[in-house]
Amino acid sequence: MNEKFRILVCIDGSEESAQALRYAVRIGSGTDADMTLLYVRPIDQGLRSGGLQISVARQNLLDWGLELPGTKALMRARDLLVELGYMDADWEEEVRHSEVHFDPIGDHTTIYHGKNGRDITLKLLVSPSVANGILDQCDIDDPDIVIVAPSKNPKIGMGNIDVAVAETVAIEHTGSVLVARELEESHGHLVCVWNNEQSIRAARRDAEIAARCACPVFLYAVAPTEEELPTAESAVAAAEKAIEEVGVPIFGKKVEIGDPVEKIIEEGRKYSVIVMSSRSKTGLRRFFTAGTSFRVLQKAHNSVMIAR
Repeated sequence: MNEKFRILVCIDGSEESAQALRYAVRIGSGTDADMTLLYVRPIDQGLRSGGLQISVARQNLLDWGLELPGTKALMRARDLLVELGYMDADWEEEVRHSEVHFDPIGDHTTIYHGKNGRDITLKLLVSPSVANGILDQCDIDDPDIVIVAPSKNPKIGMGNIDVAVAETVAIEHTGSVLVARELEESHGHLVCVWNNEQSIRAARRDAEIAARCACPVFLYAVAPTEEELPTAESAVAAAEKAIEEVGVPIFGKKVEIGDPVEKIIEEGRKYSVIVMSSRSKTGLRRFFTAGTSFRVLQKAHNSVMIAR
């Protein structure tokens, strides 16, 4: 039996995170995908929780409707999943609470078990920072993809996801991360490749994800000079072969000469997602931040996936 596909969606109550959740539903179509919705509450929020007692904190805060930061955002996300038909309102519910020594409220998890075998987890997690909390949950869940959407209007001191949080998760996590910006769902994935093993593996990995949401895959390579054009063409050919081996069709391919960052950002405007590979699966900052992938992640106007 195949292991379930796992999606981690970072929630902060913004429209951007709701849009990211809609895209996650497309990726998770079918019955084989479990999904975790995560709201990270910085430590100082827990200390200003209005004197809630531990006995109350252990209850299901989503049902109590208490004004703890994150509960409303998670409830709205849960309701959106019901509205989109990804879960039913009458799924079996399991509630868990974990005490955290530096916070009087602790962590809260509500798991909804569906009759179709799918699980939806809503988690309210306390952490020193939003980025640390997301990365900690990534270590626990080992998701197939993490989706994080920077809020256009983040609130200082709240559990909002800003650009710095999204970039930190993309850099530090060892798996695939989709940084969702202005996410238009039907324009396909532009998979950018180069002639190395990591790039080809990442292209194949993204193709499998794109196929789950019926997103067309397009291959793209940029040669910095004319002399390197044959290498770029070889990269596209190798990626095409690797992707077709897993039964995913290629809808188009293109090779150009120029500055890779500028060319990728310009070409990427036509697509829902620009897909880049990390030079190392370890996610080590010193390798990643010096490379093309990080500069594209920083400068692109639309969504960027770092595939590993």
